[in-house]
Amino acid sequence: MNDSLFFRRMSKRSYQDKPIEPDVLNKLYEIIRWSPSCANKQPWRFIFISDPEQHAKAVSALAKGNEWAAQAPVIVVVCAREEDDYSREDNDIKYYQFDCGLATMSLLLGATELGLMAHPMAGWSAPDMQKALSIPDEYDVICVASLGYAGSIDLLDERTRTKDESERTRKEITEIINIDRFVK
Repeated sequence: MNDSLFFRRMSKRSYQDKPIEPDVLNKLYEIIRWSPSCANKQPWRFIFISDPEQHAKAVSALAKGNEWAAQAPVIVVVCAREEDDYSREDNDIKYYQFDCGLATMSLLLGATELGLMAHPMAGWSAPDMQKALSIPDEYDVICVASLGYAGSIDLLDERTRTKDESERTRKEITEIINIDRFVK
C-alpha cells in the first residue's frame, strides 16, 4: 500500500535544473481538467509560469522562507472568482474554494504520477501575485505551488535541508476520523 500514489506524493523543496517537457505538461493539464467540481462549474484558472521574466515576477511575490521555490522550473498559481461559483439558496458555502482544492490535489497527484514534484506553499502575497501576473481583481489567488523534477537535497541551504530531512508524520487516525458522531 505504501507504494500508492498517495504515499509517494511529497512536498520537498529541491528541484533539478531541468525544464518540464511539453508533452508531460499537457498530460498534467488534462489530469487537472478532469478534476471534480460542484455542479461541474470548474471555476479554477491555473497559470503555469516558466518564462524566465514572468517566473521572476511570480517568485518576487513569495514570502521570505520560500526562496527555494525559485529553483523550480515552473510556478503554478491557482485562482478563481466567486462569480463562477455554484450557489445554493439554503447556504452560503464558497464551493469554488473547495473546488480549487480538489483541482490542486489533482495537480499534486498528477505531478507524482508523471514523475514530477509539486509543492503547494503558504507564504505569498496575493496582491503582489495578482499584479505580477495581471490577474484581474475579481479573481482570488487560492494556491501557489512549485513544480519540477525533484533535485538533490544538497542543493538546499541548511535551514531548508533540515525541513526536508525531517520525518514525515501524520496525526493518528483516531485524531482525524470519527464514526457516526463527532468526537473531540
